[in-house]
Amino acid sequence: MINSSKKIFQKARHLQPTTYNLPPKKGFTVIELLVVVAIIGIVSGIIVASVSGSKAKGRDAKRIADISVIQLALERYYDEKHYYPVYLSSSGNDDLSDYDSSVPTKDSLDNNYLYKVLNGDNATACSADCQSYHLGATLELYNGILADDTDLNSEVSGDFDGSDNTNDTFMYDVLPKF
Repeated sequence: MINSSKKIFQKARHLQPTTYNLPPKKGFTVIELLVVVAIIGIVSGIIVASVSGSKAKGRDAKRIADISVIQLALERYYDEKHYYPVYLSSSGNDDLSDYDSSVPTKDSLDNNYLYKVLNGDNATACSADCQSYHLGATLELYNGILADDTDLNSEVSGDFDGSDNTNDTFMYDVLPKF
């Protein structure tokens, strides 16, 4: 009897499906796909955040460079006429853009550069035969160059405050180089 039950068991064992001969499944599980998508999302978020800060730094560097270009044009103007123009752009008869049209008067976001002519003492505004000026641009981010700029306040220039004493306004401003 034992031999007959043994034979039946052996026959029954052969009737069960075998999985060890099947090829392995190919592809990814849903969990693996979700993990990969989450990692890609995190990395792209970090990249976008760092690129937007870089763009603002680039625009600020361009503004600072433009201020230097404007200063050089103002000095050329002064060398020829012995006074500074009353305006940077075409706002009147005596402006820098008529003298040199290549001088930038606006930044890349279409904001005007700030400009006010002063008397030679840098303490009072001027309307003709001006011997000094106050020139500036608003920066988007804090920059180390702000520690070395003029910081002339609005009491003197009237139109704009060069002091960068607030947390959200960074004004880069200069007076004549020479």
